[in-house]
Amino acid sequence: MIQLISIIAGLFNLAAGTFYLRQVIKNESTPNPTTWVIWVMVTIINAATYFSVVKDNPWIALASGVTALMVFLIFITSLFKGKFTKLNYVDIASLILAVVVGVFWQVSGNAIISNIFLQIVFIISFYPTIHSLIVGVAKEKPLPWFLGSCSYILQILNILLNPITLWALVFPITQLIGQGAIALLAYFQNYENS
Repeated sequence: MIQLISIIAGLFNLAAGTFYLRQVIKNESTPNPTTWVIWVMVTIINAATYFSVVKDNPWIALASGVTALMVFLIFITSLFKGKFTKLNYVDIASLILAVVVGVFWQVSGNAIISNIFLQIVFIISFYPTIHSLIVGVAKEKPLPWFLGSCSYILQILNILLNPITLWALVFPITQLIGQGAIALLAYFQNYENS
């Protein structure tokens, strides 16, 4: 059961990333550079430290690995295609806060505590995109964000069915809150524009 749920969660993340990548290429989404710069660094570190959090269980860690791969591909594509929104003060402040938490992670050296602090970076990283949607300088389609949210719902279910440690829930809950908020904002943005 754990393997099936993990594979489905990974497929949701793969589909979310693929749809989002297509939207970036077709100019249907404008990624926030701060969010994606933070994500490209943090998702790779998160995938490595999350493996320790879930007690080296590759199935439960699968979704975080797929996320890291898709975020990297989307970031590189957005960078080379020039698809990012412009930086503002909120973006710069969020990036500085993320770097501060990242430095703390490097100093601590503890994978579990570091992973928990990385979730703070994720929370910070969602804010520039949410803010850009609220003020109308970014556009997003809700489907990839809803698919990502579904992946993390499955990951939460997987952890609850196969208790490893409660700390393993922090990452998928953080992602569900952030991606769910963007999905809802994008949905209402698209609803108002239709």
